[in-house]
Amino acid sequence: MSVVVPAARPVLELTDVRVTFGSGRSATPVLRGVDASIHAGKTLGIVGESGSGKSTMAKAIVGLVKPNAGTIAFQGRDVTAMSGAERRRMRRDVQMVPQDPYSSLNPRRTIGQTLAEAIDPLRANPKEHAQKISYWLSTIRLDPDVAERYPHEFSGGQRQRIAIARALAVQPKLIIADEITSALDLSVQAEILNLIGRLRKELDLTMAFISHDLDVVHHVSDEILVLFHGEVVERGDVDAVYGNPRHPYTRRLIDSVPGGPGFDIGERRLAEV
Repeated sequence: MSVVVPAARPVLELTDVRVTFGSGRSATPVLRGVDASIHAGKTLGIVGESGSGKSTMAKAIVGLVKPNAGTIAFQGRDVTAMSGAERRRMRRDVQMVPQDPYSSLNPRRTIGQTLAEAIDPLRANPKEHAQKISYWLSTIRLDPDVAERYPHEFSGGQRQRIAIARALAVQPKLIIADEITSALDLSVQAEILNLIGRLRKELDLTMAFISHDLDVVHHVSDEILVLFHGEVVERGDVDAVYGNPRHPYTRRLIDSVPGGPGFDIGERRLAEV
């Protein structure tokens, strides 16, 4: 007699999520019935051009935007029904790595202070958490001695690494990476993508990776969700979607990649982390 093992519940599940900005004649639908899910240890790539609803989807997940309809369940709990205090507590479990590496770090805090605050908001003392700070800096391939330095002393790529370390230091259940390579040049993009690839394996990360660049998403994701004017037009296994796109919009995104289908991101990978 075979035993049926129930499928694991997704860490994150969106069901028919709709977001509209404004009301009446000025109402603008931004998300139109979005369904999505992310299981533990997996990365969902969310791709679409500017205005497709990607960032609104990310903000809805962390509770910064309230859907007009639908549900967002994080670890089985409906985010849209949480109180403000519950949502604030949830945000430690759902960490965002922002797009802009230059404005995401407090210029008045050392890197050690920034990481200490992430590790323990109540006792953000770098000396007390020196071992953990060193660990996370080493994990992103920065010398632990940089903990004494300030953000302005780092390049954009280094700042983005630090932003990633800050998110990881909280030990979240879900990371949302929102266009984290778009402000970087190609060689630095390569370093960050290689870093993400390594961390996914070493730390078994659960992630939503948001980008307008389908080729980038292809190389860091397990599954892809394609947004077009707020609607999911295609989703599935990353290689299946990239290798055999069914929707014209997805094909257009692939055709816009330098070299077309099969373009090797190795051209970006000019330096290994």
